[in-house]
Amino acid sequence: SSILLYTRFFEFPVSRVIELLQRVRERVPEARLLVVGKGLFGEEEELFRLAAQSGLTVTHHVSRFTSDVSRLTFDVSRLTLDVSRFTSDVTYCGWVPSDTLPTYFAQADLAIYPFDDTLVNRAKCAVKLRDLLAAGVPVVAEAVGQNREMIRHGETGWLVSPGDVPSFAEAVVRLLEDAQLRQRLGQAAARDVRERFAWERLVETVERAYGVGR
Repeated sequence: SSILLYTRFFEFPVSRVIELLQRVRERVPEARLLVVGKGLFGEEEELFRLAAQSGLTVTHHVSRFTSDVSRLTFDVSRLTLDVSRFTSDVTYCGWVPSDTLPTYFAQADLAIYPFDDTLVNRAKCAVKLRDLLAAGVPVVAEAVGQNREMIRHGETGWLVSPGDVPSFAEAVVRLLEDAQLRQRLGQAAARDVRERFAWERLVETVERAYGVGR
């Protein structure tokens, strides 16, 4: 079972992810964490350290991509990834080009979206969450800020109370054990994002907002 963490690491403490993974593996021993993204200040090093302290194995599968878009010369059509080949508890892929994200997303049974209940997180737009939902990845997220708007609990994803790791783990286990539920949530999420966040719909919303002040 593959759990995706698509992140820049600054919305939550890394220790929570390790605790979450350990709790999930108590019920689903074959659960593995696939990490896509790079911290702004090297927070992934803390992930590696805590994983090692907890007895979790880590594989580094960092592709030779550059974050300088002007220098990208790879052929996306030739990119393949099969996490079933990785036997480590945590597979770290680092930063990857946006065009390759669908390849990584396709490897996940579900994604987790940890989110501290802070003023910054309440106000920010969770772009990565939208990307996951649009791709049809079933997501378990902490109910903070716009996460509660993007996810319709039980319909397009699963929301848990912020900071409640046992409930978070329980939700992840529930989805890992129910393939039909994952499929239903993922399909509904992709459809919902297309309907609610299409450019045409956003333009209509902005026009209505400006019209109120006239």
